[in-house]
Parts: sequence; structure tokens; C-alpha cells
Amino acid sequence: MDFDASNLDAKDSQTVVVTGQHTTLDTLPQKILDTPQSINVVTSELLEQQAGSSLADALKNVPGITLNAGEGGTHGDLVNLRGFSAGDDYFMDGLRDTGLYDRDSFDYENVEVYKGPASTLFGRGSTGGVINQVLKAPQLNSFATFSATGGTNSEARATADVNFPFMDHAAARINVMGQRNLTEGRPFTKTQRWGLAPAVAFGIDTNTTGSLEFLHQQEDNVPDYGIPFLFDKPAPVARSTFYGLPGDDAFKTKVDVLTGRIQHTFDSVWSVSDTARYGHYYFLSRQTAAIYGSGTCFPSAVTPGYFTGAPVCGPAGTPGQTPVATNNPFFPTLGTPINSVFVLRDRPSGNGTIETAMNDLDATAHFDSGPLQHTLVFGFEYDNESADLVRFVNQDTVITPQPILNPDPFEAFPGPQTTVNQTPKTSTDTKGLYLTDSINLGPQWQLTGAIRWDDFHASFRQPFGKTPTHFDHTDIIWSPRGALVYKPTDYSSVYFSYGTSFNPSAENLALSASNSALPPEKDRTYEVGAKAQVLDNMLSLTAALFDTEMTNARITDPLQPALQTLAGTEKVKGAELGVQGHITHNLEIVGGYTYLNPKAIGLVGAGIQGPIPNTAHNQANLWANYDFNFGLKLGAGINYIGTRFAGSDALLVPGTVSTPTVPGYTTLDGMIGYRLNSLVTLQLNGFNLTDKFYFINSYFTRPNENHTVPGPGRTFLLTARLSL
Repeated sequence: MDFDASNLDAKDSQTVVVTGQHTTLDTLPQKILDTPQSINVVTSELLEQQAGSSLADALKNVPGITLNAGEGGTHGDLVNLRGFSAGDDYFMDGLRDTGLYDRDSFDYENVEVYKGPASTLFGRGSTGGVINQVLKAPQLNSFATFSATGGTNSEARATADVNFPFMDHAAARINVMGQRNLTEGRPFTKTQRWGLAPAVAFGIDTNTTGSLEFLHQQEDNVPDYGIPFLFDKPAPVARSTFYGLPGDDAFKTKVDVLTGRIQHTFDSVWSVSDTARYGHYYFLSRQTAAIYGSGTCFPSAVTPGYFTGAPVCGPAGTPGQTPVATNNPFFPTLGTPINSVFVLRDRPSGNGTIETAMNDLDATAHFDSGPLQHTLVFGFEYDNESADLVRFVNQDTVITPQPILNPDPFEAFPGPQTTVNQTPKTSTDTKGLYLTDSINLGPQWQLTGAIRWDDFHASFRQPFGKTPTHFDHTDIIWSPRGALVYKPTDYSSVYFSYGTSFNPSAENLALSASNSALPPEKDRTYEVGAKAQVLDNMLSLTAALFDTEMTNARITDPLQPALQTLAGTEKVKGAELGVQGHITHNLEIVGGYTYLNPKAIGLVGAGIQGPIPNTAHNQANLWANYDFNFGLKLGAGINYIGTRFAGSDALLVPGTVSTPTVPGYTTLDGMIGYRLNSLVTLQLNGFNLTDKFYFINSYFTRPNENHTVPGPGRTFLLTARLSL
């Protein structure tokens, strides 16, 4: 029996059974229930209940995702998915979204997370999966929604969503957003951004549809690079301890993305679609982080006024010049009192632009061959991306060190960096051909086979300096995929899938002498899972077991340290459970649990086993929302992430490895909403209600360069919504 959603309001009914929906990708034509891989969908209605305003907020509802911290001028959305970095695995309406920026959710309809290797679907990357942002599209009914939010973190946010049809089958829609806020418990950190997203569509609900969408977003933030590790743990300092220089630190972006799509259905057999995009992403990153020195002395040229009592290096070759010493104020070893530890100011800085031009052409055919029913999708993808960057000389040796317990955010410094260090220019050119055939073998069995061919060319130029460099590299890659689905009932499925992906050296628009000649890393995943719709189809349940392995991970060549070699291994085995929908007509829940068992060999040193950074063994989330039918709604949620290793590095003592950890945490959120009348709703959200001191992300390269960022303290947001 199908669930009758007539007793729910329009927005609630859209969140009932995610597995009953189709994905938004042409290459996955089945319902999510019958798609043989783990898929999480975060709806805009769920984000509205949680007062979420960013992609990072949406991903809190997806187990298996952990946040990464930026480094070396890199900021924006950075995550690990099932233990593997997903820095280049962001998509928008099915096409790659390459830029470095903090993605706001004001124009989201849904966020889809496709887990497991999927180069057959998306091309390069996708070792742990991909994140697809589904933008709001014009509709044939008129509506207008406005919201205003204020918070204890000095937040002021306003949004508008206006849709109006102007012909029988045409409509226009515009979404706008502006926000400014601080971060509770983290002084000086500031977020400022605004955006607009107009869209127009023609031929809605006809055989030929066309749309044009534009996204513009700008931000001007004071970034937070957190606190350093000390003796393999976050330094035991107050949450409010700030190591930046807010008078100069900045992260600025300007994003412009134009997307056009046309789709035509010829008949019951054939349909075709073409999507084209141009993107321009500008960023400027200038921030200050705490780092330690790399030795026990400093050149005498910088010692005067640098730090009273700093040990001065003797002539080159002086015996005992750089021993590991207890009580070294700049490179503390275990046993050094924290009140004698000082940190330097790490000041990486850079700016640049990333430009993308891409097109994806898909043709779909539905036909029978004897007793078999086929859904065949084949297509061609072209993707051109370029990064033109400027990096400045770091100021880490010219700013007076500060005590780790009490850094001065207003100390004098020589102003913004102006000396150019590098001007790397990278461009990639991708051509991809793919074919997917989903075959119904009968009422209960479905077989999927897919293959993709990619021609990935990368070019790198570094024209700056006395020895300019230039590298070119081309990879020709075949990516197969296969899956079998068994349907015990119309509302359940069991599947087995095999998928692959590849990661070229220039995947993140960067190439160097150490890796320019290397072929791509390759990985594969085996996954077995089950999906079901229960309680009269109101509730969806999912479960999966998976095994992902990268057998040729890039590591430092032990025989030639200046080069990399494909001799590492990264493995993640895991299990995942999910629930989404309604337990009763009034009680809605979204929850998930992931267990990951990550292992890496060679990341620290050749043949050495260690952890995969920033991957928690256990992670869980749950959100429940109850509607009392007279305008009152109550919601509550928890998020749990277990202990994570931040990274690993060989220490100065042979045979030892530094493995700093980030403590696990549980946070509690809550919501109370009340509909005053048919037009106005008030909603109060509370975050981290227990005021837990926790860390949301981390970065670690070695014991003297690392940081972890504290999460916000207890915060309350009050939102008023007007719906017309």
C-alpha cells in the first residue's frame, strides 16, 4: 500500500521516503531504492528545520564525512568521504564545481552524496564518493518566501526565494542571500557573504525543456586556523585562544557560474539532454597560523628583537647546533612546560583564479531485447579547467613569536606579503565517453554494466624565477562498473556492486616535478547493501558493507626523496546504516551510523603502516522533528564523531612516528518552531546546547606545522519566515 501524503503539508511530503525518489543524474535512471550504491539525500526542508546555511551544515547529516582544515592558503569546503579526500569531488547539478569557496545553501533544493568510487559517472576523483548540489529550479506555481535570522553569535542573515510563471510552460525564479556573523567562543573569526541565483526555464512539463541558471556568491571572511597540536594532542589552551592577526587576515572569494541545459524527449524510447557550464572562481587567502620552529637555534641576523633569549646558531657545521633539546621554546619536546612554549606566525598567502568550461551530452534509450528490458545511457563529456595562481613569500621568520598560552592578536607585523614566491599555472583538458546499460532480467532482478573512457591531459607552467618549469602529462583511463540488484518486494532491494575510480597527479589543478611523470592512482570498491521502504512507505531504511582499496597511492620515493612513487596502499573497510522519513505522520527522523576501519601503508615512510588522516572509526547522527498539528514543531538532534588521527609523520628519532589525535565529541542541537498564521513562522534553533569544547577539523603535516579548529560554543538563532 502506498503512503497517502495528503495529511502532510507540501514541504513535509517531499521528505517522506528518499529511496522512492529518482536521482537527478541522467546516468542513474533508477529510483534510489533500486540504485546499487549508498546515496544520502539532504533536503532543503531538513536544512530549514536545522537552520542550516551552508554545505558544511548539510553534510552534518551524512555519516562517513569529516571536515578537513585548510593549509598553505587553501580554504573553502574541504572534506573526507569514507576516509578519502573529496577536495575535488564537488558537483553542481551533475557538473564539476571546482572553486575554493565556502558554499552557501541558499539556492539548494537537495544535496546528494553518492558514496564509493564512481569515475564511470563523474570522471576523475571520487575515491570515497562525490557531493552533488542540486539547485532550485523554476516552477509553474507562484510563490515567494522571505526569511530573516538573528543570533547570539551576532548573526544577521536574510534570504528570499521568489518564483513566478510568465507563460503556460515558462517560469523564472530568483534566490538571494546576505549573511554576517561571528563564531561563538572564537573571537575575531568572522563570516561575511552574499549571493544571488536567478534562473529561467522554458517548456516545463513538455517534451522539450530548456533552462538557464546563474550563481553569484562573494565572501570576505576573517578565517580561523585554530590552535596547534602539542605533544600529539590539541594544545591545552582556552577555546578563545586566537593565533591569527585579524587586522590583516582575510579569505575573499568571488564565484560566477552560468549553466544552461536543454532536454528533449523524442518518444517512449529516445531522449537526449545537453548541459553546458562556464565558471569563474576568484580567491584571495591571507591568514596567520601558529607553527613551531624546526631546530634549536635561529640565525643571528633575525635574533635581535626576535625573541629574548633565543639561542643563536653558530657557524655552519658547529657541533651540537641543532640537537633535540628539552625546554626548547620553539620546538618543544615532551617534558617542556607549556608556559615556556612559544609559537611562530605562519603566514602563507596567495590569490588566483580558476576558470572552467564544460559540456555533458547524454542520450537515453528504453527498449526491449527479447525478454530483457534495457535502459541505455551513453554520452560525451568535455571539461577544461585552468588555475592561475600567485603565491607570496611566507612571513614566518619576521614576526615576533608569541607564548602559546597568550598570543597577541594585535602584535606589530610588517604588513601584507608583497614578495612573489611562485606563479604556477595549471590547465587540464578532459574528454570522456561513457556507456551504461541497466537491464531488467525479470520482475526481481536488475543488472547494470558501465564503462567509461577518459583522456585527461594536464599542463603545468611555473614561469617565475631563474629556472622556469614546464610539465605536460596525458592519462588514458578505462573505468568499469558493474552491479546486480535483487528485489524481494516492490519496496525493497538487495544489491552487490563493483566500482572503480582514478586520481591523476593534476586532479586538484596542481602538478610538480615530483609527480608529473606518474600515472594515476587507481582504486576500487566492493559494496553489498540493502534498502527498504517500511511503515506504509513512510520510512526508508538502508544498510551497506563496503571495502575500498587504493593499491598505488602516491608516496615519497625512499630511494629518491625528491620524487614520488606509486607504492603506497590505502584501505577502508566499513559498514553503514541509515534511516529517513516518518515513523508516524507527525514524527520525522533522519539518522545514520558509519563504522570505518582505515589502514595505510607508506604514507609516513616506505613500508610503514599508519592511519588515514581525519577518519573516525565511529560516526553517528540523528535528527527528529515532531509536528503537533496546531502550528508547534519541536526538533532535536545529536552528532557524534569518534577520535580521529590528524595525520602522521616520522620523528627525528629513527623508527618513531608522530600520530596526533583529535578527541571525539558529541553535540546536541534543538529547535522549536511555531506557525503564527498561514503566512508567518517563527523558529528558534540552539546549537551545541551543552557548550561542548570540541574540534571540527584538523590539518597536520609534521610536528611543527599543524592545527585543529575548535567548533562554535553554544549558539542560538531566531528565524522569522514569511511565505506568500
